[in-house]
Amino acid sequence: MGNTDTNNINDATENGVFNPFPGLRPFTIEESHLFFGREGQSDEVLKLLSSNRFVGVIGTSGSGKSSLMYCGVVPILYGGFIAEAGSDWRIVTTRPGGGPIGNLAEALVKSEGKDISPDELLLQKSLTTAVLNSSSLGLVDAVKGLNTKKKENVLILVDQFEELFRFKKTGKETKYIDETIAFVKLLLQAISQTDVPIYMVLTMRSDFIGECAQFPELTEMINDSHYLIPQMTREDLRQAVIGPVSVGGGQISSHLVQQLLNDIGDNPDQLPILQHSLMRTWNHWIANNDGSEPMSMDNYEAIGTMEMALSQHANEAFDELTEKQKIICQAVFRTLTEKGNDNRGIRHPTALHEIAAIAKADEKDIIPIIDTFRKTGRTFLVPSIENTPVIQSDTIVDISHESLMRIWNKLIVWVDDEGYAVQMYMRLSEAAMMFQMGSIGLWRPPDLQLALTWREKTQPSLAWATRHDPAFERAMEYLNASEKSYVADEENKVKLQKAQLRRSRIFAIFLGSATIISLLFLVYSFVQQAKAEKQEALALEQSVIAQENAEEAKRQQVIADQKSIEAEEAAKEAALSAEEAKKQALIAEQKSTEAERSANNARKQTKIADQKSIEAAKSAEEAKASAALADIEKGKAEEASKNAYDLRLLSISQSMAVKSRQLHKDTNEKALVAYQAYLFNEDYGGETHNPDVYDGLYYTLKQLNNPDYNSLEGHDDAIRSLQFTPDGETLFTTGSDGRIFKWDMSTPERKKVQIAKNGSVNRALAISANNKWLACGSVKSEIQLYDIKKPDSDPITLKGHEGEIWDLVFLSDDNKLVSCAGDGTIFMWDISTQQYTVIAKSQSIIKSITLSPNGNIIAGGLENGKIVLWDIANNNTSRILAEEENAIIHVVTFSNEGSILAFGDQNGNIKIWDINENKMIQQFEGQTARINDIKFSPDDSQIAAASFDGSVNIWDTRNYNLQPIVLNDHSSWVQTIAFSPDGQKLIAGCRDNLIRVWPTNTKKMAEQICPKISRNMSSEEWNRFVAKDIPFEDTCKDIVQPTNNK
Repeated sequence: MGNTDTNNINDATENGVFNPFPGLRPFTIEESHLFFGREGQSDEVLKLLSSNRFVGVIGTSGSGKSSLMYCGVVPILYGGFIAEAGSDWRIVTTRPGGGPIGNLAEALVKSEGKDISPDELLLQKSLTTAVLNSSSLGLVDAVKGLNTKKKENVLILVDQFEELFRFKKTGKETKYIDETIAFVKLLLQAISQTDVPIYMVLTMRSDFIGECAQFPELTEMINDSHYLIPQMTREDLRQAVIGPVSVGGGQISSHLVQQLLNDIGDNPDQLPILQHSLMRTWNHWIANNDGSEPMSMDNYEAIGTMEMALSQHANEAFDELTEKQKIICQAVFRTLTEKGNDNRGIRHPTALHEIAAIAKADEKDIIPIIDTFRKTGRTFLVPSIENTPVIQSDTIVDISHESLMRIWNKLIVWVDDEGYAVQMYMRLSEAAMMFQMGSIGLWRPPDLQLALTWREKTQPSLAWATRHDPAFERAMEYLNASEKSYVADEENKVKLQKAQLRRSRIFAIFLGSATIISLLFLVYSFVQQAKAEKQEALALEQSVIAQENAEEAKRQQVIADQKSIEAEEAAKEAALSAEEAKKQALIAEQKSTEAERSANNARKQTKIADQKSIEAAKSAEEAKASAALADIEKGKAEEASKNAYDLRLLSISQSMAVKSRQLHKDTNEKALVAYQAYLFNEDYGGETHNPDVYDGLYYTLKQLNNPDYNSLEGHDDAIRSLQFTPDGETLFTTGSDGRIFKWDMSTPERKKVQIAKNGSVNRALAISANNKWLACGSVKSEIQLYDIKKPDSDPITLKGHEGEIWDLVFLSDDNKLVSCAGDGTIFMWDISTQQYTVIAKSQSIIKSITLSPNGNIIAGGLENGKIVLWDIANNNTSRILAEEENAIIHVVTFSNEGSILAFGDQNGNIKIWDINENKMIQQFEGQTARINDIKFSPDDSQIAAASFDGSVNIWDTRNYNLQPIVLNDHSSWVQTIAFSPDGQKLIAGCRDNLIRVWPTNTKKMAEQICPKISRNMSSEEWNRFVAKDIPFEDTCKDIVQPTNNK
């Protein structure tokens, strides 16, 4: 298939054949000979114009309003249709766009027809704009100032007047509305006066007619003189097809004509799609035929027919992009669209700089993408490349026609995605507002899960969110708080389950103990029963003895009968013994009965004891469980209430910190809002490493002091290296101006002394641990050693490298210096002998080196993406720690503890590597350009990175998931950074010749605020920035608050 994007109506082939169809854009005045199908309609418009000097041409999207004006009305006007006006006409064509008055001024200047330079055009436009803004008769005065011929009439053609309403969101609402009102007044006054022959035509989409109600005089004028574009008949459409084909020198089959008419049906919105399909069909016909055959169904079907031609064409443009450009392209089109109340996509014109901010890309990366979709034959985006060859930062970019949003398959999906993203953000923003007012709680699933999925997929930015609801920070803080609270609740549930399991185990142990006690009771009863049985046996034995005694007594009685008195006495004695035996038998029987009764009682008591023991244990456990549960529930309720209150105050803190940056008029107010945000963050469990709180404090101190309060001036060019002495009292700096300064950091004045100027670009500094030597490496391939303790002595020059010096580091013995250079070598220098030993030689340039704290390992970052470790304690043996594809490693640095290595590349990526585990533990991608320097704070709690994008990011190493503090108050890129030895400051050397001193301790920053302000918040300010239901308190306790403020 041939190239179908080479369409230009003015480009003809050798035999005079040219493509007569403009595609999605309207016909121009120069193309009136190609305009067919609207015969008679131009006359109706001109009749109204003649009678009223004004006419509003109204029609649906794609109905051909603009083309009717350019190709129908204007040519006939030149022919003298309005007899009383004549045929001398100056046509001033303008569109409101993002600056209606400025665009009108430019149109007036261009109507002069002069070939002027861009600078001259800008000057003339500014002068004309001033005239237009001078009064409501500004347009009349501006027309008077034109070089008009005698009896020359002026037609002001305001095309696509609906842009006046559509472009409201491209700038500040109030400013644009004021300009809109002024613009309408200019038009109305120009028509109402009679001194200058000014005529006017407005074209406008019919669905915007209601918007005109806000201008009663304009509405009345439109009601008195308007022309509603009628729907084209089938015959009109036929002429719109075959007429241009004939003029263009082509042929078309009747079958294809019928098919086109059938495909378009009765939908006027299809007219631009018809023109686009015919343009593509023509190009395919030219590319694949010699002209002997007419355009046919084969050509039409090859471009996808009207159903798919536009989508297929847009996909061709999309497929020309790189993978990175495709991602940006999606963001660009999503920025240019939004979903209307009828669930259909509508255009959202946007300035290039705003598109770049929302797409998170540079303007230079976006322009080629936009140009791909607006080049000749591909007018998907406007302004077209013919009208605006080069778009600027403030150029308003728009989709050329709504039909693209309804037909291009990819854009349909993007519009839906954007609509859902906006809907979710608005729900979240509303919930955050209600939460801050105390009306609702934090989100829980499923809302929370949907919002977290949306955040991960969309990755919303402040620039994107501001066009829908400016309270972005509050919404995101609410979402973060909801997520944190939900995670905490889930963790508490797990803890509670574990606690219940422990209680169950304790209860089981208690029951086991009770069972053992019951068994002991049972054993005791068995012992008692055994004693009773023993007593019973003893009684029986005594009974047997008694019976034997009775028998003996009988024998004695017989003997007694035979004997004398002695026998009788013996018999009496025996009788007494028998009586005693009976008594003993009775007693034994009673004891046996009593023993049995005791055994039964013992059994009963054991059983009762067992039951009571079980009931007691159960009751005790239930009582303990109920009490414990009540305490837990009470604690949970109190904890939940406290957490909700704390989270609300943290949300308010976040919102206040962000808001403080937007306050400039009242310095006291700005300071109080920033400081109160800090206090809430501190008092209610906020993260110490909070970027918004830091920014609020920093910009407050900057306004309280002066814009340069943290800047050191002295260098004439970029600063490239910084080094503190170990005690932190002295800072050495150098850079592209070849100068080395010594700064006294122990006093507020921070005075400086120049200790050297070597006339070279200096890249690196290093200081020996004993504060004796200062080493400086330059692009001259040499190293100069300065004796710090002998400032007047000449430096020692070390030569050996054959390339510029990239980095320097002293070993701990102070007499050894390691250097790397552009020749791919690493040298170890003996300062006493000024000789060197080669540690390594690489085919790739070694950009940066760092020494492990124990002095045994040198790590190097190479231009080929490798990170190499050299063991200088083991014959300089080396190993590759990591190898990054398509990356140049510009900086490597060890942590002060020594087990962590950080390195950064030219793409803005930073990786944190565990040397002992030999694995990456974290990666940062927040910066968008080359990483120039990385430093750990002295206690390793923070890591800072400087970038060519002008930022310094500081991460909390104790929690890498926290957002970094971003120091971006630099006017250009940052080359080098250094923490002070006490960790309280971070020094940044910049391209703008300045050294910035950044505080790192928010507490010390906050302590500087109250002494510099004169009042506390008023109750009105408290209610506005905090909340009415939060108890009022003085932000600065030592300041007496006026009575009328409370």
